[in-house]
Amino acid sequence: MNKGIIIVAILVIVSIIIGYYYYAINTVQQEKTITIFCAGSLTLPLEKLAKTYTQQTKVNVQIVPSGSLMVIRKVTELHESPDIVAVADYRLIKYYLYPNYTKWYTAFATNQVVLVFTKHSKYAEELEKNPSKWYEILARPDVKWGFSNPNDDPCGYRAVGIIGLATLYYHNKTIIDTLIVKNTNIRYKISDDKIEIYVPENLTVHNNLVIRPKSVDLISLLESGQLDYAFEYKSVAVQHNLSYIELPPQLNLGDPSQSSFYAKSIVYVMAGTNQEKPITMAPILYGVTILDNAKHYQEALKYVEILLGSTGREIFSQCGQKILDHPLIYGNPPEEIKRIAG
Repeated sequence: MNKGIIIVAILVIVSIIIGYYYYAINTVQQEKTITIFCAGSLTLPLEKLAKTYTQQTKVNVQIVPSGSLMVIRKVTELHESPDIVAVADYRLIKYYLYPNYTKWYTAFATNQVVLVFTKHSKYAEELEKNPSKWYEILARPDVKWGFSNPNDDPCGYRAVGIIGLATLYYHNKTIIDTLIVKNTNIRYKISDDKIEIYVPENLTVHNNLVIRPKSVDLISLLESGQLDYAFEYKSVAVQHNLSYIELPPQLNLGDPSQSSFYAKSIVYVMAGTNQEKPITMAPILYGVTILDNAKHYQEALKYVEILLGSTGREIFSQCGQKILDHPLIYGNPPEEIKRIAG
């Protein structure tokens, strides 16, 4: 046989083998999927980030949103095993996951709570002209308003805590009586310039208050006109093009200089059960970690690196949320995370 033909045949075979090798490698990579359990308010920016991540790594991303406390329970009680946990209150990782489920975590992003509405909301024009009347408008019998379940979602216990802070800030006990006690079986006590609020496991709701498992569940009700107002994160309002008013910095949980005042309001979730937990109001900081038993730890680490880096910063900014210039690191993180923290 002609040597030239033999050489060509060999080259063709080699190229086929090499092509198959790279195809197989890429296929294996593409079939890898990291799973993220996250706060509902993180869904949109994490999905945007996932597109960039998959383009770079050929690894898929599955995002499973729920209230942050529910995220934690899925891991600790239902024994589900995501790769990454990202929550709206970094302290939940400290309280429930560290150090038994993860050896490190980071507080990486800020936010604030706002009151959202649409042009169809009752008294919307009045509220825009007089934002300080927000609690008076919510108390009106023809106004439907809501927040997420405090036992499932940080935005829920923050909404309740903010109403407690408003009671202290305005020196007006009727605020919490009218907005919370009248509409739920939540109870409270005030002592020494501090308010403690108790949310029972079996939360009941009356009158015009609406509660859903996570804060973003209220958006569709607002947009359809079934709800006039809801407590949401500012980033969620921006992402959904909702109108909103900002609460005073003493109330919105977005101003670190108000930390000592925020701490005067304490919300006890799952009150009366062995899961009862006191949560002191504090400036909002989101948290993220990779679980020790992550199936794809290195791939998850790459995702978190992108999240905490310039790409994540840009995406979160577009979504109305700020990533800290220097994320706060706790525990013993991988070197890659230490380098990002600077």
